Amino acid sequence: MQKAVLGSFGPRGILNAVLVCLGVYNIPRHIQLIRTNYRLLSEKMDVNSGLLTELYSKEVITNREKETIKAGKTFYDSNEELLEVMKRKTEVQFQQFVAALRAYDMTELADALEIQS
Repeated sequence: MQKAVLGSFGPRGILNAVLVCLGVYNIPRHIQLIRTNYRLLSEKMDVNSGLLTELYSKEVITNREKETIKAGKTFYDSNEELLEVMKRKTEVQFQQFVAALRAYDMTELADALEIQS
């Protein structure tokens, strides 16, 4: 039975799951905030408001990321792609993302993402 479990998830997958459960492996706070607010962000964010241009000009996202986000077939696809991109960014870049949301009148979204000290 142990081989079946290891075969399904692999030893590294099981180890990571155990570490997360024990609180040994910490998921970065900005990723937790994106996950917690994913539905709100994917439904209400407006990437066509100038947000992408702002993030690109502040060097938060690359031109390739910007074009990939814009290429989403639907409004939701574009929003979800931006959220996936932001999960890979640093804490400083995440704070610039939150500031850009505020600058483009998405304060409800920015408020939901504020990291409490």
